[in-house]
Amino acid sequence: MAAADEEDMMSYTAGFAVMEVTVRGVLPIGDTTENATYFILDTAKSAIVGQVILPKAVKRSLAVALTVKVPSTAGSLGIGTFDDGGNFQAASFLRVETPAVGRPDGAVGPAGR
Repeated sequence: MAAADEEDMMSYTAGFAVMEVTVRGVLPIGDTTENATYFILDTAKSAIVGQVILPKAVKRSLAVALTVKVPSTAGSLGIGTFDDGGNFQAASFLRVETPAVGRPDGAVGPAGR
């Protein structure tokens, strides 16, 4: 991501609480040298909350794991592109992993008698 893009994203997220999500997957193998923009979509609100730019294809198997900041209010997340009609097309080879929220399993607080 270019420095200007990072600054734009930082100024966008400065007024919002953010969380980090991880985009993981294995890129398609092929001959193309073009890049594609993949949008992270809050599927509950149909709102774009982030994006990554990746090669459309690579010469040999390449796994990716990228950390992206999104609004902490984002719900269920998907990743993909938009077709010419503006319809979201999920990328079958990418997934968005949200952070695991640690929740205590038992009683919490000071112990004592």
